[in-house]
Amino acid sequence: MMKNNNNFREIQLNPAQMAAFFAVEELKKSKVYLEWGRGTGKSFILAYFMKKMVKQMPGASFALVGSTYQQILARTLPSTKKGLAKLGIFENVDYVVGKNGTQSNGFKPPEEAPNSWKNIIHFSNGAIFHLVSLDNSDSGRGFNVFGVLGDEAALFDPEKLYYNVKATNRAKSERFPNASLLGCEIYASSTPLSKKGKWFTDMEEKIIKKQIKFHEKYIFIKAPATVNKINRPEWYIEMEEQAPSKIIYNAEILNIRPKEILNGFYPQFGKKHLYTNLNKKYLMDLTPNYQSSHLDCRKDADLDTSKPLTLSIDWGIFISLVVSQTHANEHRVVNSFHKQQPEIINNLIDDFCDYYEEYPNKRIQLYYGHDGNARTSNSMDTYGDQVVKMLKQRGWRVTDKSKGKPAAPHNLKYTLINLMFKGYMNFPKITINEVNNPNLIISIERAEATDGRNGIEKVKKDEKNQSMKQEHTTHYSDAFDIPIWELYKDLLSDRDREHIEFLTA
Repeated sequence: MMKNNNNFREIQLNPAQMAAFFAVEELKKSKVYLEWGRGTGKSFILAYFMKKMVKQMPGASFALVGSTYQQILARTLPSTKKGLAKLGIFENVDYVVGKNGTQSNGFKPPEEAPNSWKNIIHFSNGAIFHLVSLDNSDSGRGFNVFGVLGDEAALFDPEKLYYNVKATNRAKSERFPNASLLGCEIYASSTPLSKKGKWFTDMEEKIIKKQIKFHEKYIFIKAPATVNKINRPEWYIEMEEQAPSKIIYNAEILNIRPKEILNGFYPQFGKKHLYTNLNKKYLMDLTPNYQSSHLDCRKDADLDTSKPLTLSIDWGIFISLVVSQTHANEHRVVNSFHKQQPEIINNLIDDFCDYYEEYPNKRIQLYYGHDGNARTSNSMDTYGDQVVKMLKQRGWRVTDKSKGKPAAPHNLKYTLINLMFKGYMNFPKITINEVNNPNLIISIERAEATDGRNGIEKVKKDEKNQSMKQEHTTHYSDAFDIPIWELYKDLLSDRDREHIEFLTA
């Protein structure tokens, strides 16, 4: 039970929240890692720690960290506001976002005023939280903070977290001799689905084995969503039914870490192939009036508007669409979309066109799987022809690059793509926009390989599993493969085709 001093009411904590509360209040832990399933109550407990930091250290500066400013706007900030409201702390009364509260609300000024207030939460006692996005190399630099909160921490790049955030968490002040959270770091996340989040889960073993100096300050707490009794019982059934796969449900809700794929179809794929490139000015100008409808191609800074967009489609009951652009030495994957029956291809094309409505160069290079050459019912048009017509109706000029093309051989596709991932000789490199392609990345990481009749093949069994929803099976990776094979297959020499051992090393 926790008493809210503002409203004089009691708040019931679930066991996971109580463990975190006890760790900080009684055990005096200040380096806290919370691996909790979605629906466990992370947002509320982070809001509680935010309130505690603000009360302990009036006028101090802190950091609220996200992997991108888009994540902060879309997920972290709304949930933080909700948690603060439950604690009796309200926006435009007790704090303001994106402006100087001294001027607008008569708040006390912070001890160190920021150069810009766009990415600031300003509390009435002068404490401020900098909204720090790790995709911005300058975000977090140039100021000292007294503590750090991080949500969705499994998405963080640990190197950027170190340089942009941890290195700034060095402030000390005789004004706060009794502040138990001075220098705190509190990170929360659901179980990571991709390899990027390994740094977060690895902290558990380091803490258990006391491999960290001042290890007595650290604690790692794990919990599934089932500890939170305020969740509707039927919610778990709904989440399991609607989850993309059992793996995702187990990870996101039950906090069960997925097993690592050892024999993958893309063994050379890794962190170095991912990038983040957002239009930070556009996103920061949205604060504090953010709306999800604002998140279209204007937020993407990786688009070369002098070039057409390359679309590739994998057909079936589940339809995936991957957007890329080709450059002299780079194949850049910029976005991806999907639909599943009963939704149809029209909805998928509409999603793409709506997102790229503001893109000035209305040209498309269209690629698709060989089954796109099959005729649609009651028509002489193929599925590919149908897509061309839909895109043209939305104002795009389309070049169909896959009409009449056969399927690519798995073993040669495996060789080509992994040589490109490996950075072999003068092959173009493959890069993937991490923010826009979370499902594609998981699809690539979880694609298995097996020895087939003609060499290495991609394992497709999950596509036939009707109980498994398809976002994280091999559909997305198939759409990803199609243009790469067609664009770069001529780069393969006979010697290159013999590099299987080299690729799996």
